[in-house]
Amino acid sequence: MRLMIFSDIHGNLEALKSVLEHAQIQGYHRCICLGDLVGYGPWPEECIQLVRSLKKCRVIAGNHDVASLWETSPYGMSSLAKKVILWTMDKLSPESKEYLGSLPDRLDLADMTFVHANPYNPRGWRYVFDRKHALRCFAATRTRNLFIGHSHRPIIITRKNMFSVDIQSVTGSGQFLLSDKSRRIFNCGSVGQPRDKDARACYIIYDSRLQQITYYRVSYDIEKTTRAAQEAGLPTAIGKRLFKGI
Repeated sequence: MRLMIFSDIHGNLEALKSVLEHAQIQGYHRCICLGDLVGYGPWPEECIQLVRSLKKCRVIAGNHDVASLWETSPYGMSSLAKKVILWTMDKLSPESKEYLGSLPDRLDLADMTFVHANPYNPRGWRYVFDRKHALRCFAATRTRNLFIGHSHRPIIITRKNMFSVDIQSVTGSGQFLLSDKSRRIFNCGSVGQPRDKDARACYIIYDSRLQQITYYRVSYDIEKTTRAAQEAGLPTAIGKRLFKGI
């Protein structure tokens, strides 16, 4: 099976459409979105509708998704994130709000676990960057492969033993063979707002037959997204961050 995994769309319809078109060319059987369909970008409703239209696609709740429903407070977010979430609340249809409210925090499928941030406290929204939080993730799961988003940075973390891990940042597009039985955490990066200084959208395809993970970076029309954000009255910092990939 070829599984497309993507995360952190953040209301960026141009990036989402480019990623889906690219993934269609690569070929996949099913897809899983790890959350944050909304937040930051100017097309929250449109992104939700597009994701909902995808066949054989499962979706996990992200922190911006639940904040847009007041299930968690947007006032605990950064100033920029808070402003856009408050704007987003008025843009979502009742159907989209109901859909976001139905999303699960975690999905376990075969030898894989899918969450937005981490599996040990899904709505604590802690990032997984270091040994401490990686080991907590492994302790909270029994599956071989864990897929996460949230940080917007593509990373592969391999468990070496009970007390140590190897943390590898992924630069650009790349292919990785899973030739051993090690347990791993894969951060699939961000579709709509990358933060690894690469402005291109990011997603992965996991081929379970070949035991292969491929990271893809996809260009999209950042200028169009920036103009739409400005026309919607959103903070100018959004466009600046998109161009810089931060």
